[in-house]
Amino acid sequence: MTATSFPSSPATVIDATKASSPVAAVVGAMRRIDPAGGPVAADQVRAWADTLMAELYSAHVARWEYRHADDLAPGCWAEANAEQVYYGPQRGLAIRALFEKPRVPQPEKEHVFQNRTCTKCGDSEDWAGPDCMPPAPPVDPRSRLPFDPRWMVQPLQWLRDAPPHLNQYDRRHRSRQAAFLLEKLEAHITECEKP
Repeated sequence: MTATSFPSSPATVIDATKASSPVAAVVGAMRRIDPAGGPVAADQVRAWADTLMAELYSAHVARWEYRHADDLAPGCWAEANAEQVYYGPQRGLAIRALFEKPRVPQPEKEHVFQNRTCTKCGDSEDWAGPDCMPPAPPVDPRSRLPFDPRWMVQPLQWLRDAPPHLNQYDRRHRSRQAAFLLEKLEAHITECEKP
């Protein structure tokens, strides 16, 4: 590149930046909007959002690299082919991806320790990693019914109102289970009958 090809004025620098970066063009357009002015059209906002999502969140891998898991020397990374990427873990290789655009950094998920245990994820202070990763709440398998729930209404009502010759513990347990299922079924039936 020669000195004559560089932009000479600030306006040409801005135009050159906008031409090379769609994100810079969108941000520039957003900054030019007068806060006291009227509302921005919905299709304009949608176009900006589409541009930002496409440019900022669609990072494509430019190159895959590998190294041996126990090799930590400088310059130990080498370009990997598809076979090395796919079978790398079985062969004891560490694989990394280099992106054309940097990934958007996620906010750090801080641990909240109380009595040396994280209240969010349950990890102890000694073994906790850098980010707090709470486990997903368990899904009750009874809430996923693979058949018509109306079939179970009458038997569940019988279980809830079981005869008194059952022992007290068994009767209470069956009543709790049946009450739970009846509640879920009635809600499910109501939801299914909506137009």
